[in-house]
Amino acid sequence: MPDILAIHWDKRRLRVVEASIGSSVRVNQSFTLDIPETLKTTWLRDALRQKGTTARQAIVCLAREEAILRQLELPDVPDDELPSMVYFQASTRSTTPLDQLVVDYLPLPRRAGTVQRDVLLATAPRSTVDPIRAALGDAGVELLSLSVTSFCLAELVLRAESALGLTRPHSRLVVYADANRLEVVLLGKNEPIAAHMVRPPLDEQGRPVIAKSAADVSRVLVPAQPWLTNNPIESIWIVGDSPEWQGLDDALRERWNCPVERFDSQVSGKIRELELSKLSDSIAQFGPVLGLALTRLQPRSPVLDLLHPRQPKPKQDPRKLQLAAGSAAALVVIALFTSYYQLSLASLEASISQTRDEVTKLSGQLKVDEPKRNAALMIGEWKTHDVDQLKQFVELHEVMQGTGRLYLADYDFGQITGDAIAKLHATGNARERTDWQQLAQRLVDTRSYQVKPSELTQQSRDPDYPNRFALDANLVSPGKPAPATAPASPTTRKDK
Repeated sequence: MPDILAIHWDKRRLRVVEASIGSSVRVNQSFTLDIPETLKTTWLRDALRQKGTTARQAIVCLAREEAILRQLELPDVPDDELPSMVYFQASTRSTTPLDQLVVDYLPLPRRAGTVQRDVLLATAPRSTVDPIRAALGDAGVELLSLSVTSFCLAELVLRAESALGLTRPHSRLVVYADANRLEVVLLGKNEPIAAHMVRPPLDEQGRPVIAKSAADVSRVLVPAQPWLTNNPIESIWIVGDSPEWQGLDDALRERWNCPVERFDSQVSGKIRELELSKLSDSIAQFGPVLGLALTRLQPRSPVLDLLHPRQPKPKQDPRKLQLAAGSAAALVVIALFTSYYQLSLASLEASISQTRDEVTKLSGQLKVDEPKRNAALMIGEWKTHDVDQLKQFVELHEVMQGTGRLYLADYDFGQITGDAIAKLHATGNARERTDWQQLAQRLVDTRSYQVKPSELTQQSRDPDYPNRFALDANLVSPGKPAPATAPASPTTRKDK
């Protein structure tokens, strides 16, 4: 049984399981590594050597906030054309060029009464993936696959339900409680339908407000309502045993009026594919990484791998007989076309001469009418750029969702020439870098704004909103989609 490192890679720490993979997953050791603030090129090599690991291959799942997951509705195209359609839509919906991302997707089941194809798209910046690959490479470890925690939690819960003999045809909710955040995964029959992060407000003791947390979970599921119409949530799984989340079971049970179950040692002990006698810490805290290891067996849930994305099936080469027949047909067509060309040449020359005379006549008429045409264009452009600024400000406020995660300190909305009808410049402060990136993404998703590259500073004078940012966007004409070539993510610099 080959040994492998299964790693849950977060911004601040790594949860690592070294396991032997065969017909089951046997944990040899488990540990947590804090990522140092000042990284040395050999930091991971030194840490793994100190732990005495011997595995030379690794599988990694990124924390949910390190990736962007979104549902896409696509035309009903054949399976062979679906990858090309997904990557095209990804290029138009992302604020980062596609060559700077790693991308994969999961086809979703068809919904009753719809004709489109639904997929769950996952993207992550190469700037996040490349340092992981480099650190593992320095440690002499080969990176085999890269997933996201949401898909690992789905595999873990499906294994648990199978071990418990539970058959649930409707939707389930998986809630991963870690520190002061919740990862929420909506499961269909066997696959994730949607996944979101929830960061609830904290009370005076720095503990999450449980009642508000349940309301936030309900709010992030609003975009998934089309899936819940015929498949309501019939059970909830909680993965995590942090004491600050005490009472979350009752809050979720009261809101959805369905059973709430905890993934604990009693549940994991019934999963025959898991041997956990050498697991050194809480089973719940290692839930995502255990689910990641289980995907190396026969997976119960579709696998997402950002290193090896889904591709169209290779087309078979035509047989030699078809090639010969096609060549013969081409020769016949060429002969017929040559004869037709010789017979039609004289007639075409006469038509060309007549067309030239008509073009000369029309050119003269255009010069006479050019002043009128220019005047009409000026009037049209003036009407196009007549923008209701108050209405645009209200729409911008709706896009910000009034979450209190960021605010604008300066706002300027003015006219611009060209295809865009107006330009927007604003500066403001955000609690976290991701808040500003999500605002930029929502502006792009409205298909009314073209977001330009801007700068994000790490410090501001407001201690509650330490991340300053500048927003530059063009409002495009109604009916015209924002250009497919999206700007890069904002660069970061420090105030002087």
